[in-house]
Amino acid sequence: MIRALTGLMWVVLAGFLAGAMPAWAQDADALLAQARAELGPDCAAQPQPDRLSDILCAGEIRIGVRDGYPNFAVNRAGIRAGYEIDLARRIAGIIGVEARLVDVTPVTRISALSNGTVDLVIATMGHNSVRDANARFIRPHYYSSETILIGPRRLRIDGWGDVADRTVCTTVGNFANAMLVERVARLMLFDTPARLIENLESGTCLLIVQDDSVMVNALADPDFGGRFERKLGISEIPWGMAVALDGTDRLGAVLDALSIQLHSGGALLEMAVPHGIELRFLERMQNLWSQPGCQDTPSVCVLAPLNTDLDPGPLKAVIAAINAWMQDTFAFLYSQFAWDLFINGVAISLVAVVGVLIATLLISLLFAAGLLVKNRLLNGALGLLLMIFQGSPPILILVMLATFANAIFFYSLTVALFVAILAIGLVNGAFAGQGIADAWRSLDDRISDRSRLRRAIVRAGPQIEAFLTNATRGIAAASYVGVADLTNAMNDIASFSRNQSITYWILLIFYVLVVMAVVKLSRALRLKLEYALAGE
Repeated sequence: MIRALTGLMWVVLAGFLAGAMPAWAQDADALLAQARAELGPDCAAQPQPDRLSDILCAGEIRIGVRDGYPNFAVNRAGIRAGYEIDLARRIAGIIGVEARLVDVTPVTRISALSNGTVDLVIATMGHNSVRDANARFIRPHYYSSETILIGPRRLRIDGWGDVADRTVCTTVGNFANAMLVERVARLMLFDTPARLIENLESGTCLLIVQDDSVMVNALADPDFGGRFERKLGISEIPWGMAVALDGTDRLGAVLDALSIQLHSGGALLEMAVPHGIELRFLERMQNLWSQPGCQDTPSVCVLAPLNTDLDPGPLKAVIAAINAWMQDTFAFLYSQFAWDLFINGVAISLVAVVGVLIATLLISLLFAAGLLVKNRLLNGALGLLLMIFQGSPPILILVMLATFANAIFFYSLTVALFVAILAIGLVNGAFAGQGIADAWRSLDDRISDRSRLRRAIVRAGPQIEAFLTNATRGIAAASYVGVADLTNAMNDIASFSRNQSITYWILLIFYVLVVMAVVKLSRALRLKLEYALAGE
């Protein structure tokens, strides 16, 4: 009873504190108190599960940090130090949880947020307009830097035009890379600033681009500073802590409020001093956020992200239109279920095509041999089959054979596929076999049977090609007897697709391409056989 009343008191008090001020200016302590009160004792109640609730209930916050950025975040023999490390631990302490520091790199820091590996990133990440689509940045920003071009003192560079034909080395993930590609001939990428400096000193890189925050120690060194100097600078960019886009509204609000408090009280400036980093930005921010206007209306004092959007090219509208058409047209393949249906249908259709081609060829040879045997009973039976095939639609033959097979065997996809291949192969193979038999009879019977057969096949080649093509087209009818080919798959997809017509266009294009491939292959084989016969 007492515990319940205590929890209720926290809810009322936290609600009063939170409701008494605008969202931007809410005190971090009030926001945290409200969140804890809503969770209840031992996190028994979670009225709105989100990242802040997860952090409070787990008793730790996972913070992505770098491990090789001098003065900001280094890890020497398991001991972490730096301005960002101190900031991460300070934030965890204010929230009242443990800080679990997780290594991230410029390549992985945003993906670590989106896949839930970390709750917060404090990793020298510049806040630009492009990154707003991938992460929710905390403002006010905790630092700012300028990207500078560094090269040998002996090399005279007065402007960006002097480096337009040069290779410049930079690090992967640097925000300025998008602007650099417009100013220099080529970029050479390295994974860490340390490797960048090493390659500058070794001569591999004549010019490097890096944040001035990284280069402050190097340029202050008498040896390095005596040989290299700052040449040019690119726009200043604010550094921001960041959280994921989804499920972080309350966590973001808490961190926004914390950032205001840490600036206005001078805590960020105090943390930075021992690490020897440039302080002008932090001094400016402390003065700004100490003013009543920023406390009352924070939105007018926060810095905007650096605009790194590239100017649109002349084809942007065309590409956007094509992209929109592609998304609308092929939206039916976005689901995994539809994609699996499509791939399975294509695979079964290709198996069916290969099977019906082999069946047509084998049946044509067997049919030809049967017609050439001097046996009236066999000849009559085969002639009757030819009459039936000639006067009946292939689909009817297919259905009749399927009905007969289902009366003998249990129905299965394998049985259906076998019946379809046999039926279509039988119809087309019979007519192709008749052509081979007619060609055999027209040849001189004094040549060897082997040579005579090859010549008969060549002479009947156009007929064989025609019936192989018919067989390829006809196998699409296999769906009538339950074969899960592309025709069936596209019918299933069309049943829940917004754009049903495109599904049938895909089916048409598929079989046109397959038929073209069969025609080309059969013609190439016939020509090869003709060349072989010409050499005899």
